[in-house]
Amino acid sequence: MSRRLHAAGLPAQLVRNAALLSLAADLPASVLSTLLGISITSALQWTRRAARDWNAYLVTRTNEEDR
Repeated sequence: MSRRLHAAGLPAQLVRNAALLSLAADLPASVLSTLLGISITSALQWTRRAARDWNAYLVTRTNEEDR
């Protein structure tokens, strides 16, 4: 898989990190840890990195409703 990704111009490490961030944004750390077989500490770090900041969204929505 790594060779195929590299041949397509996608470094495997970057693709792996993007996939982990995507999963971490949608799953709790405990599920991520069990699902991928990584330590809970590592899963917590990934979920922190993937934390979404909803403040900008809420401000935008509030401003739209005020119009």
